[in-house]
Amino acid sequence: MGSGKAKDRQGVLLALSYYLPNVSGLTISAAELARVLGEAGHPVTVATSRPNGALRDEMVDGVRVLRAGVLARIGKAPLMPFYAATVMRGMRGAGLVGIHLPNADAALVAILARLMGRKVILSYACAMSTATPGARLMRAVAALPHLVAGALAHRIQVVSADYAAQSTFCRLFRRKLAFAPPPIPALFLADRPAPPPRNPGQPLRIAYVGRLARQKNLDLLLTAFDGLQEALGRPVVLDLIGPAEDIIGEDDWKAVLARAGQSGGRIRHLGPRTPAELAALYPQIDLHVLPSTDRLESFGLVQVEAMAAGVPCVATDRPGMAEPIRQTGMGCLFSPATPEALREAMLRILRDGPPRRVSPAELRALFGPQTTCAPYLDLVKT
Repeated sequence: MGSGKAKDRQGVLLALSYYLPNVSGLTISAAELARVLGEAGHPVTVATSRPNGALRDEMVDGVRVLRAGVLARIGKAPLMPFYAATVMRGMRGAGLVGIHLPNADAALVAILARLMGRKVILSYACAMSTATPGARLMRAVAALPHLVAGALAHRIQVVSADYAAQSTFCRLFRRKLAFAPPPIPALFLADRPAPPPRNPGQPLRIAYVGRLARQKNLDLLLTAFDGLQEALGRPVVLDLIGPAEDIIGEDDWKAVLARAGQSGGRIRHLGPRTPAELAALYPQIDLHVLPSTDRLESFGLVQVEAMAAGVPCVATDRPGMAEPIRQTGMGCLFSPATPEALREAMLRILRDGPPRRVSPAELRALFGPQTTCAPYLDLVKT
């Protein structure tokens, strides 16, 4: 088994298929986890895939990132022939290995970690989609590696008990489960000055923040948006905020942008924004909407980000996704996932406001690092 004293292995290795600059809830929460662990005295190394033009070994926001070359992809899953060597390099000085699922290399990393005497924790970010033939193929490819990693893991972090209940994988390893939402970037939970008052003559502003990806079900939102202005009797705009062209393995964004272009300026694609830009943008929004219906959506960090700026949310009533609204009351859930149900939910919040509003202090208590990073912090200390 592994050598070296425990005190010499206080670091953490995070293994995931993609990392920054790739933007997704998984990469954003992994970066925040790395920051929190580092501040707690546990330096983090990330082992991930190498996008075109990236260095093999670099520092990103104080985190060492080791990148393995990608030979090809099966759907979104990168095939990395030399990933084992990358993982072994990253394991030096690490006592804990965190594997973020979905990850086709999960078994490889878990086996290497256990052979080297490291503790293993899985971050079960989400179930895999079955919406398309390609997604079903990816799920089949990852099934065995995930099962092996689950059997070897000491602990498995899942966003919520209801999300675990609808997952076959989680039910198989229920004795290892630890429930905690994904880490939220500290920037959004910090106290900030009150925004200036809005001009009452401005249109109401609805926003969707996230990738223009298939799993987000933006067709539902665009259809529900039709007729909303007429029902409210005042101008309303819908801003789509997030990357489109850079989404790996998808081109659904083309149809979304085409519909936006036909809206006469009522639906706008603002493109991606940095965290600082998003923090400044949220207070200008009247409502945030997360219309996802796919199994790939397990929480939605953007809901908490928006709430911290005082913005109510509407989201699909699905396991995991519903937790921010259920726990805060700062919004409305809609079910079933039909345009009419979503339109009614948006109307209700824009007319009457959310059932309650919560302060940043309350949100920090619910979704701050002492909650979201607890499974990692507890395990790395033992």
